[in-house]
Amino acid sequence: MKKLNILVACEESQAVTIELRKLGHNAYSCDLLKCSGGKPQWHFNMDVFKVIKNKGGVLQNGKSVTIKGDWDMMIAHPP
Repeated sequence: MKKLNILVACEESQAVTIELRKLGHNAYSCDLLKCSGGKPQWHFNMDVFKVIKNKGGVLQNGKSVTIKGDWDMMIAHPP
């Protein structure tokens, strides 16, 4: 199975992101709110359009990440 770069937008709970990680994908959550799922190392606390354009950004834990290649998929849960 190919490891996909997946961005889960409008997801502070990280429920989907955590399950995608369990399947072996390179998944990140993104929301204007801080994450409540307990994985700040997988959460962009910023505007999703900046994350898409820059292929990453600064994670909630303060570390910067840039994905290799492009985003393969985005799942969005707008309010």
